[in-house]
Amino acid sequence: MEHELIRLTRRLMLSRRDRLLPPRWLPPADLYRTPDGWLLKLEMAGVAPESIQVQVFGRSIAIRGERRDGLRIAGHACYSMEIAYCAFERTFELPIDLDRAAVASEYDLGMLVVTITPEAR
Repeated sequence: MEHELIRLTRRLMLSRRDRLLPPRWLPPADLYRTPDGWLLKLEMAGVAPESIQVQVFGRSIAIRGERRDGLRIAGHACYSMEIAYCAFERTFELPIDLDRAAVASEYDLGMLVVTITPEAR
């Protein structure tokens, strides 16, 4: 109950414009340096794999997609909503040029795992 009161109080302190903006969601991520390159993991529960895009440019890698509410049923009104359903984008900068790196991604059980192997010299 206390958590809900704090959330409501914060919501009331927001400007009218900010209250009307859709919620923003950024999937949590872990970035690892591996012996062969880099490993990027993103927690993406509820994101359809076909909506995920991975793009590299220079030293950056961008992950884009959208989480949609697939359980909406006609005639039902939302009573409480804490999950953000929206488009997202995360960009990560690495200390290497990614244009020639091998980038592979795998999506399983709500986790996106991106493996980045720099070009061998």
